[in-house]
Amino acid sequence: MDLMFFINALLRKKWVIIICTGAGLSAALLFTFTKKNMYLSAATYSTGFTMKQQVKMTTDEGLNIFEIDQRFKNVIETFKSPVVICMVSYDLMLHDLTEKMPYTTLSNKEKSKKEYTQVNLEKAKKILREKKANKEILRAYDAEENKVYQLIQLYQYENESILDQLTVDRVTGTDYLNIIYKSENPEMSAFVVNTIGKEFISFFNSINNTRTEESAGRLDTLAAKKRKEIEDKTLQLQRFKESLNSPDIADRSKAAFELLKDQQTSLSASQAKINTLHGSLNSVNQKLKNLGTVTDATTTNNSELISLQQKNRALASELSKKGGTDAGIEAEIQANQKRIAQIQPGSSNNTDLKKTRDDLISQKISLENDIIAENSTIATLQGGVRNYDALAKSGAGKDVVAAAMQTDIDNLNRQYEQMTNQLQNAQNINVAPEINFKQTLKGQPAIKPEHSGRKVIIAVGSVAALMVSSLWIIIMDFLDQSVRAPSIFNKIVKLKLLAVINKIDLRYKVIEDYFNISGGTKEGSEFNYLENLRKLRYEIESSGKKIILFTSTKPSEGKTTIIESLANIFSLTKKKVLLIDTNFSNNSLTEKFNAKPVLDHFSLNGEPNSMEKLASIKSSTKIPNVDIIGCRESIFSPDEVLQKNNLLENLPKISGRYDYILMEGASLNFHADTKELLKYAEAIIVVFSAKSVIRQTDKDSIIFLKNQKEKLIGAVLNEVEEDNVDM
Repeated sequence: MDLMFFINALLRKKWVIIICTGAGLSAALLFTFTKKNMYLSAATYSTGFTMKQQVKMTTDEGLNIFEIDQRFKNVIETFKSPVVICMVSYDLMLHDLTEKMPYTTLSNKEKSKKEYTQVNLEKAKKILREKKANKEILRAYDAEENKVYQLIQLYQYENESILDQLTVDRVTGTDYLNIIYKSENPEMSAFVVNTIGKEFISFFNSINNTRTEESAGRLDTLAAKKRKEIEDKTLQLQRFKESLNSPDIADRSKAAFELLKDQQTSLSASQAKINTLHGSLNSVNQKLKNLGTVTDATTTNNSELISLQQKNRALASELSKKGGTDAGIEAEIQANQKRIAQIQPGSSNNTDLKKTRDDLISQKISLENDIIAENSTIATLQGGVRNYDALAKSGAGKDVVAAAMQTDIDNLNRQYEQMTNQLQNAQNINVAPEINFKQTLKGQPAIKPEHSGRKVIIAVGSVAALMVSSLWIIIMDFLDQSVRAPSIFNKIVKLKLLAVINKIDLRYKVIEDYFNISGGTKEGSEFNYLENLRKLRYEIESSGKKIILFTSTKPSEGKTTIIESLANIFSLTKKKVLLIDTNFSNNSLTEKFNAKPVLDHFSLNGEPNSMEKLASIKSSTKIPNVDIIGCRESIFSPDEVLQKNNLLENLPKISGRYDYILMEGASLNFHADTKELLKYAEAIIVVFSAKSVIRQTDKDSIIFLKNQKEKLIGAVLNEVEEDNVDM
């Protein structure tokens, strides 16, 4: 049943839905026809992250998937960093200022703006070239550089405009990055995707080359130390051989014992040294921890940097308007610039922190390498101690001792060879492994613009308008708590429903015209209205009651309309009806029929000719066989305004002259009139409007009515939408 309510609600509002859908369709058409053509260009870059590293201190050649994924994220963020994007915007601006075929051609209106007229173009070119060479961002507080930035904004080459159309993504599961850019000029799109890679590589190289050179330098130092160790061991071997010229076994054992003592001394020294190295390494690690996170170029807070720069430009403009002197604005500019200096790549503060961190990292690498080398030395010395100890005890020959020492020298030679190979690789690398970028696909100007998606946009716009309007109607219907249908009335009110009266339009047609049934049709709301009133007439006739009071829980429920309609429908069956307006708070029935307002001061006073006196106060209506007695509007209740021996007390005497006497009472929620009039009526009928919402006060009045079991005939649900009559 609830589903039918929603369907009926949609059908009733079908024109609203049609109009909204048409509006959505029109908006989509307007959008697609005014949408500019966009040309897409794409370039592909190989990162080299999945290739084997050229400089390694260990032999582990495995690929760390999580580390590689993190590198890709860092690279993507660096592609979008303010420095790289600014370099691209400078390239675009320099191209348009120097080339005969600019990517963006300003209109005469744009050229007349102060952003264009106040700039010295030659000076702007010089500033852009200097900034590009130094990889610096334009400073907002500098008047000349701010003018250049405003010119860039006029051309729509600022960071925000470029980033809106730029896409940097990794090709899933591969070593490649896709750079995609869209613009109104196909040549510009190709220029951006090809230039941004060059600017990125140049920027990233400047960050990493220093670190790579330090690693190579450290390798050179370690190799030199290892070479010196080999020379010392070789000299020691030569001396050993010279000391064993005597064939005496005791001499040879004594020589082996002397060498054993040398080995043990060297071992103790190496163990002490490695302990010192571990202590130094722990100290460096603690310093790195205390230093905290240092902002790098790949993790620069882009949004904060751009926001601060924009604020400074706005403040600089405001300062200029005030004559260049305002302590508050100058202080705010200095505070913003201080923050920019902290987070901007290449800033002095950030550079110092980064240099400190790099120095600590370099010390850490050096200490770790020293520990590795010293561990290798300790292992060699421990082997020598074991060998010489055995020789000293066994009296082994000089050939065995010499062979053991030669083995130590061979081990040292292999370590030295490994270091020299790594050093050679480091010297041959042009780009460090982390930035081994190569452009594998060059961006080309697009021949055709991107597909506009006009059909899709129009379809989505129309469907969206249809769905939103329909959903809005359903939600409003769902939130509607009125007793708009018989089923809802029975569920909430739970009174016997005598009739359901459908809604009619009384703006252009009076009620009596609805009962002119000659030549009428047998369908439509007018016919249904008559049929529903006939059902109500039957219910009243079946009750056997003649004096009936009509009331409602609240005002404006349609009591007057129902009573007038009943008078008309009874008239069709030649019934004589007397209407009595007892609604002193709102005498609309009296005004409707222009009746004499005599009820409140009428009294028989024991006069025997009551029927003659009654005839003198009643008013005739245009409805055949229907009379009315009116009342004056008053703030008093019936008991307070009616005279002694009033008309209502004598209704049984006059009821014989009429088939039905219909009275209208005031609403129960706000007046006591109905309760005072009940003693004069034989029956009571309650009128509810389908537009009404049942509140707590209504529920209290309904409880009172339910207690009038002998007199309560039932209720009438008025003004029901045609589609809801059968619900």
